[in-house]
Amino acid sequence: RGIWVMTLVKTRSRGINLADTFAFTGTVSGAGGTLVKTGSLSSTTDAATYSVDSCFSSTYSNYFVTFRFASATDGNQCHLKFRTSGTANTSSSYQSYIRVSAQSGSVGETTNSNGNSGVVSASMDDVDNKAAQGFMYFFAPFSTTLFTQVTTHFNYVTNSGTKNFCRGGIMFEDTTSFDGFQLNANTGNGSLCDIQVYGIAE
Repeated sequence: RGIWVMTLVKTRSRGINLADTFAFTGTVSGAGGTLVKTGSLSSTTDAATYSVDSCFSSTYSNYFVTFRFASATDGNQCHLKFRTSGTANTSSSYQSYIRVSAQSGSVGETTNSNGNSGVVSASMDDVDNKAAQGFMYFFAPFSTTLFTQVTTHFNYVTNSGTKNFCRGGIMFEDTTSFDGFQLNANTGNGSLCDIQVYGIAE
């Protein structure tokens, strides 16, 4: 009598085709926690400030933020101020630092100590498609026992045409509780702003 040999064949289940288009609402979840949208702003109108209020609360300790900001005036900077109950905090408690790497390979930095706002980017072009674009993490903005900390990661084009790739941080050196923040030019108006805020559920 012959011997029958059976071969086990395993087939993979079909996964998600990442080339398809998907629309997400509500929360985004996966390994490492869940992001829950808590605030947003999108504007293509010139304005002195672009504010997102009531986006920080005791529900989440930390936040992930995507942003886009363009200046209406050549050479201006993008600044950040924290807000409480719809009012910007302008005390001299902001410390900020940006490490700048240009496409040429040169490296520089921008610092601001004891300012009345945090510096996000410097010497911007006044063309919207050259806006600063990137993301930020906000740590403990609603806390009354910890300093609020922000880490930044973004790219932009300067008013001299240099392509800059940046990372940095902002510290508010006091234990003030904040429920929002704003982006604005250091003087004059911005011309475009998009901010999306997500609480990080741990």
